[in-house]
Amino acid sequence: MKFSWCNKYRQILALASIGALSYSGAMAADASTEGTGQANSLGSLFTEGRLDGVVKVLWFERDFDSEKADWSTLAIGGNLEFETAPFYGFSAGVGFKTSQGDLLNDDDKEIYRGLVAAGEDLTDGESYTALDEYYLRYNNWKTDFSFGAFDLSSPWMTGFDIRMTPKKYRGFKVINNSLETVKFHGYYIADWLDWTSEDWDSVASGLTENSEDDQDSLVVGAVWQTTEAVKLQAWNYYYDEVLNQLYGRLDYGYKWEGDYRFGATFKYLDQSDVGDALAGESDSYQTGGDISLAGYGAKLSLYYGQVGDASINNPFGGDYVVIMQTKWLERAEEKVWGVKLDYDFEIGTIIQYYAK
Repeated sequence: MKFSWCNKYRQILALASIGALSYSGAMAADASTEGTGQANSLGSLFTEGRLDGVVKVLWFERDFDSEKADWSTLAIGGNLEFETAPFYGFSAGVGFKTSQGDLLNDDDKEIYRGLVAAGEDLTDGESYTALDEYYLRYNNWKTDFSFGAFDLSSPWMTGFDIRMTPKKYRGFKVINNSLETVKFHGYYIADWLDWTSEDWDSVASGLTENSEDDQDSLVVGAVWQTTEAVKLQAWNYYYDEVLNQLYGRLDYGYKWEGDYRFGATFKYLDQSDVGDALAGESDSYQTGGDISLAGYGAKLSLYYGQVGDASINNPFGGDYVVIMQTKWLERAEEKVWGVKLDYDFEIGTIIQYYAK
């Protein structure tokens, strides 16, 4: 992968600020209140319900050596969601998202994509607010049914929450856990709401970039925790008249005595066009994985991945072999090697200690 390391010290400072601000915002305002569970009357649907909220303060900046305009955005926003307590297995939820930043930024620079919406041009940032969740949910027989607009957490259709607010989806989903170690997923998804969008678009238009394409999608998947150390996943994403993506993942983890841990992951995605191939012909793949060794707060990870003859087409977030803040493994015939070192300073624990 090729990167432009222009004005690297300024970029490092910006990224450090991102981490500090997003962390402090989450610490200060990632609030959750939860009732006791099952409602015993219509009134207790709300008094025993669950309220979740996340507020973020983000500053993203990206400088370019070329004549391309620099990017810079400072914004505050987040999500708020309320779900009623279950009543005979039924519950309902509603949520909204917002990002405010159009008065905080330099008009000489383009907006940082995904933090605020674009106005007449990319130097014109616009705040946004939208109702992004409204659903009816039923839970019984170790099965969860949801209908409406909701979040998703699957490898290649997810919130992809690396900007201000996550992506959301509209349709119907079923998750079954009848087998203790296996969880089955089935989704019918018609529309999606992108990071900064206020209006819903069809999933097909997300892939084809043509607003007139209104085809939907079907997703099936299974997650099997075979042993304490091994987890297997298999998923299929079918986008009508556009493409099909078949995905498999293997995770292995081992812990020694003390705090030493070894981990390994292998991923494979097969992509092929189907039907009228509205996004064009696409016969490709992405494969690779990582191995890691961790202990006493530190973690060292090694990555390798590659892509086939065509780029991976997925605007809905993905379980890429390698993903960073602005780049991820998706371009045709791309190969990547990576090394990452993490260290957990346990800031949350320190804050809790001094708060006592």
